[in-house]
Amino acid sequence: MRVPFMFKTLAVLAMAVAHQHATAQPETLSAADRIALEEQLEKIQQQSEERVGGLYRRAIQDYRAAIQSDSATMELYLKCYEKVRFTDEKRKSQDFREWKRKNKDKLNSPSMRMALRHQLSWLLLSIEAAQRDGEISELGLRAMTHLDQIFKNAETLQEHRGILGQNALGSVFAQAYDLNIKVKDWPKSALDIGGIYRQVIMPPLRRKDRIVSLRGAWARRIQHEGMVHEKWGNREGTTIGKKDAMMPPAYEKFISEDRPALLWEMEVDCFKVGDEKVAAVNMLNHLKKYLFHKDAPQWIKDFQSMINPPTANGAEVAEKVEQ
Repeated sequence: MRVPFMFKTLAVLAMAVAHQHATAQPETLSAADRIALEEQLEKIQQQSEERVGGLYRRAIQDYRAAIQSDSATMELYLKCYEKVRFTDEKRKSQDFREWKRKNKDKLNSPSMRMALRHQLSWLLLSIEAAQRDGEISELGLRAMTHLDQIFKNAETLQEHRGILGQNALGSVFAQAYDLNIKVKDWPKSALDIGGIYRQVIMPPLRRKDRIVSLRGAWARRIQHEGMVHEKWGNREGTTIGKKDAMMPPAYEKFISEDRPALLWEMEVDCFKVGDEKVAAVNMLNHLKKYLFHKDAPQWIKDFQSMINPPTANGAEVAEKVEQ
């Protein structure tokens, strides 16, 4: 049987390596050695890409089918959970059936099924972000819609909202398909509101011609941040007789401290983008309204440096000296 040249070369190379170990004499790769290695590496790379690509395609196909309904999501979740927590760990199928029996009520709850569906939806969006290789500016609107859907069903999701805060890329959905995805500057969970707005939604809006959209995004972010505390905050400890007695303490804190801070960040952001006149007036009124806020002293300093930047003053002084 005729042996291909490439394999002859590899055989010779292997013998050379063995000889080097025996004689302890270092040797360099020949041109033929390099060609043979490059050909083998190309084959390995192709096989790897085909495997990963096929795995991604299968995962995406199964995920898209599963998010069509809460029941379909739960069906896939159980398959993934069995594989990751039982099959891969060499545990018996009887143990899995016993686990399902003990957790029957939780697995049948609309809250958990809906939460898992949102988690799976965010995993799908994360895969798409990974495929775009950092070009995620077009995903902002879909990410905002995703948050809207979560808070539209806030009461239903309350019991299992912890699922929404989990890393979707580390969920059993991802583990079962051996997905090893890393997306730079991408929020890991479906409930990372700050990250979703900072990293996905707002960056493409920071342009003068999109200032209205930027302000709208800030308004939605503040609304979503507040709804976390309003809808899911612990209402114990509220003061009876107060006008806002039914408000959770965390939401009261958000209204008095966090919301003003976010409103200030919004105006600073818009000022830097170029909406200086409107933002400056809004910041001045903001300082009057929240004069006793704990961050007010720092806001005043920041505002002064924004309307009179040190570099600009230095340039003016230098100009006057030259004149």
